[in-house]
Formats: sequence, C-alpha cells, structure tokens
Amino acid sequence: MSFGNLGGQVTQLVLTCRTPESGAVAIARGDALALAGSYRVTNDAGAGDPVFGVALGDASSNNAVIPVLVRGVALFAYTGDAPAPGGGVGVVFSALPGVVAAPVSGSGAGQVVSVNTAAHTVEVLL
Repeated sequence: MSFGNLGGQVTQLVLTCRTPESGAVAIARGDALALAGSYRVTNDAGAGDPVFGVALGDASSNNAVIPVLVRGVALFAYTGDAPAPGGGVGVVFSALPGVVAAPVSGSGAGQVVSVNTAAHTVEVLL
C-alpha cells in the first residue's frame, strides 16, 4: 500500500479468455464482460446479469483471445442512476452492451469505490 495517494497500489488478476464461437462480436477495451461459457466472454449480456470482468483489449471476431481483468479496480461506463460507493454494493449489466448499472436489488459484482458523474464512469473493486 502506498501512502499519500488515493487508491494506492492494487493487485490485479488477468485471465486469458476467448470470445464466443459464433455470433456477432464487438468488444472494446473497457467493456464490462459476462462469462458466456468456459473462459468465454461477451459484452452482450442481459440487464441485471452479473459482471465477470473488464476487457483489456478489443475483439471483433469469433474465438479471439482477449485479456480480462477479473480482480482489481476496474473502470466501467455506467448508465442510469450513479452507483453509490460504500455499503458493499457493486454493479450489474445494463441493457447496453459493455455498460454497467447500479443493481435494482441485491449487491451486484464487486464494490463501488469511486464514481465520476460528469464522465459517467465508476471504479469497482472486483
């Protein structure tokens, strides 16, 4: 842990995953991802679905390799009401591909640690 800086050092866990074997793929760096199979990820999940991690690269083809941050502090775009830091509340998928929202019920994935309402971004400790 570092002193004097907000946030400090954070340990991260990155997994190598693949995109789906069929269907449209349009994953951008920073997109929220859902687990869609064994080490298969998609940014096109249903509203309220759990967040698995964040894309650390772009992918536009089937069966492509993509690095996914699954533990650490992830920066996501959000829609709707801003998720609130504290209280053990995280995020879930919104109706928009790759974008998160505050959970309507339950705690969601991770824990919100910071929100930038001007940029519509949220930092989540996964």
